[in-house]
Amino acid sequence: MLSKIYDPNEIEPRWQKFWLEEEIYKYKLDEKKPAYSIDTPPPFTSGTLHLGHVLSHTWIDIVARYKRMRGYNVLFPQGFDNHGLPTELKVEKEFGISKDQPEEFLKKCIEWTWQAIEAMRNQFIRIGYSADWELEYHTMDDDYKALVQKSLLEFYKKGLLYQDKHPVYWCPRCKTSLAKAEVGYVEEDGYLYYIKLPIVGEEDYIPIATTRPELMPACVAVFVHPEDERYKNKVGKKVKLPIFEREVPIIADEDVDPEFGTGAVYNCTYGDEQDVVWQKRYNLPVIITINEDGTMNENAGKYKGLTAEQAKEAIVKDLEKMGLLYKKKQVHHRVLRHTERSSCRAPIELLPKKQWFIKVKELTDEIVKVSEQIRWYPPDMFLRLKDWAESMDWDWVISRQRVFGTPIPFWVCKDCGEIIPAREEDLPVDPRFNGAPINKCPKCGSTNLEGVKDVLDCWVDSSISPLVVSKWQKDEKWFSHNFPTSLRPQGTDIIRTWGFYTIFRTYILTGEKPWDDILINGMVAGPDGRKMSKSYGNVVSPEEVIPKYGADALRLWTALAPPGEDHPFKWETVDYNYRFLQKLWNIFRFAERHIEDFEYNKYKDIELEPLDKWILSRLHRLINFATEELEKYRFNLFTRELMNFVWHELADDYIEMIKHRLYGDDEESKLKAKVALHELLYNIILLLAPLAPHITEELYQEMFKDKVGAKSLHLLEWPAYEEDRIDEEAETLGKLASEIIGAMRKYKNSHGLALNAKLKHVAIYALDSYDMLKALETDIAGTMNIEKLEIIRGEPDLEERIIEIKPNFKSVGPKYGRLVPKITAYLKENARKVAKALKENGKVEFEAEEQKIELGKEDIVIRKAVFSEGEEVETVVVGDAVILFF
Repeated sequence: MLSKIYDPNEIEPRWQKFWLEEEIYKYKLDEKKPAYSIDTPPPFTSGTLHLGHVLSHTWIDIVARYKRMRGYNVLFPQGFDNHGLPTELKVEKEFGISKDQPEEFLKKCIEWTWQAIEAMRNQFIRIGYSADWELEYHTMDDDYKALVQKSLLEFYKKGLLYQDKHPVYWCPRCKTSLAKAEVGYVEEDGYLYYIKLPIVGEEDYIPIATTRPELMPACVAVFVHPEDERYKNKVGKKVKLPIFEREVPIIADEDVDPEFGTGAVYNCTYGDEQDVVWQKRYNLPVIITINEDGTMNENAGKYKGLTAEQAKEAIVKDLEKMGLLYKKKQVHHRVLRHTERSSCRAPIELLPKKQWFIKVKELTDEIVKVSEQIRWYPPDMFLRLKDWAESMDWDWVISRQRVFGTPIPFWVCKDCGEIIPAREEDLPVDPRFNGAPINKCPKCGSTNLEGVKDVLDCWVDSSISPLVVSKWQKDEKWFSHNFPTSLRPQGTDIIRTWGFYTIFRTYILTGEKPWDDILINGMVAGPDGRKMSKSYGNVVSPEEVIPKYGADALRLWTALAPPGEDHPFKWETVDYNYRFLQKLWNIFRFAERHIEDFEYNKYKDIELEPLDKWILSRLHRLINFATEELEKYRFNLFTRELMNFVWHELADDYIEMIKHRLYGDDEESKLKAKVALHELLYNIILLLAPLAPHITEELYQEMFKDKVGAKSLHLLEWPAYEEDRIDEEAETLGKLASEIIGAMRKYKNSHGLALNAKLKHVAIYALDSYDMLKALETDIAGTMNIEKLEIIRGEPDLEERIIEIKPNFKSVGPKYGRLVPKITAYLKENARKVAKALKENGKVEFEAEEQKIELGKEDIVIRKAVFSEGEEVETVVVGDAVILFF
């Protein structure tokens, strides 16, 4: 027996425990079933899930549950992305261990990460996540690192991995190189400085505009557009840099934007990507003035040791003294920052560094072609990857100057630079602590071999996830069954990183696409619609929501998110979802006493009554719609339709319409109502199971398990769409019944009557809908508790009468004073005549005691009533039907 109150905090943990103990979601490779494998995103082990995780992983769980119900052999693992700068910062700050003690530091990183994994796994379980936890993987595990390193050896053999000195994105705060995908432009307020650069040998100058005067010591050229008339006569000349007294050329190049600033810019090594392009295009010298920690070096002259910001202020001051800074304009401009980690956000410098690279730029066309073989949901998300691929300026820098990461499996000869790869049988290796696999350099014979100290970018780890879950080069049977994986679910924000790199790496290693489908979810915004941020005070955590409303209500909020679009968290939405689940609970509590011991299979083929056919027709349309939507990975429209169907068509309409049958004396009618109700409720929990797995499991166990036999609802098949249940005539009938009964409910409500209050006499006149209303006569009378209901073909003979007419004393009194009684009497005696005059002329004129009286519509109060056969009635019109309440 269902309890009186729906309590998710009691129900949900109980079923989570049951699912784990009974291994409901355990994966067993079954080649007889169609494979469906999910390349789940491994979240970084921060120690807690945020609402973005809840949204994306609930979407994944909905797909997994649906596909299981559709008969697929669903491979649903979950991994954790362990390596990363935030863990290192945490260990340094909270545990006080320095990176200078690498072995102790690594040990503490791993210890902390295991704690984070445990906490996050429990949070996954608490939202009803149905992964097989025996398939859990971690990027810090030896077998995972071995596979990552093996993939790098393959890239090296193919000539796609190399070491080179090249400008890289460098974070002075984190003291590491970054990939392009880890940085981004942030809109900020700043200044554009207008500076005169003297032309060598002339009493003239060329004006430039820059936001970074601190880079003047690194200036190697000045560029103008070749068609810019202002500077055509200056191309080929040189300018002398103020303060630094160096001469640099003026060069014409079409990449210059003549509309920006003065139309002339200086090229510094390196201020941005364009500086890199120009330096290489014209083989200009390279002058580096900024250290790895963001301070100025000896090339900055007297500004050495200052931070970049301090150097900017000092150089601006000196230029002002020299009379060469002639304008300072406040601007809103873009600043390149370390955007991937919100805890950093430091400005990025471009520094030439010896780093490890994977060749990708020359392969972008191939990557785009492979990406076109994948089905994108929504389709327009493919364009984001294509645009990103086509905008790449240089190869993927994969090395990071960190400690906690997958080691790069190479040694380098310090004498000749030869690269010595690890032996495959030794993997995983750590060249920081282990010696080279050979004693001498194969190229020069030197014994001076040094292990690579850098570790890999974490995207190198996670971009082989489909190969990990499909057991590439580990279990051929498993791999052939599950690769390419069926689905990659991920957010819009990592299309250019995880999405792009996975397609690239998998294609290079296997020659195939990594997945058949890719499902993209948007980001979660705060309740105010802005990005969730502590600075905005709009961050909401799952721990705030679940104790109050339960996981199922929160899951429904995620299911209502539109594909590929950002989705604001709304407390009122979760509250509505919770009330919906309460409504569902109450529906089943009502139905329990009627269908608990009902033998559905014995009577399921009985000929049903019109309203039963109507609701089952609507149910099967919903099943069809739900199936179509879920096949396209669209949850929001189906979820909304399902909730509306349950709350309004089922609870508000159908159940109210069959109560008189369930409690009545007509046993055959009662039986038919029970058949329909049983079929309805059983299919509803199946439809709702992927979205709200806890409450549906509880309802199944209490009401259907003994009849169906399955250990869990989540082992059952998806509801089958039965076309022969579609009955358009019954749907038209049901719609009319809903409208007629809805109008009668409003009547009761407006008269302060309870919904089950008796109505003595109601007549419904109709022409076109007469036959349908006659078919509904018993249901209308029973539902609305009508003592005498007449369904009459035709139109009612109605007479409108004035039952009261009087002056509006507020306006007439002050104007006519003592004549008001005379006016009142006149209006009563001439009611019809007055009403006609008001209708035709908008006023009525007459005399009282020889004084002219003129009254407008606002001066007269008229109350009319409708009479039928001499009896006063109230009327309501529904379509062609006229309802008379006597």
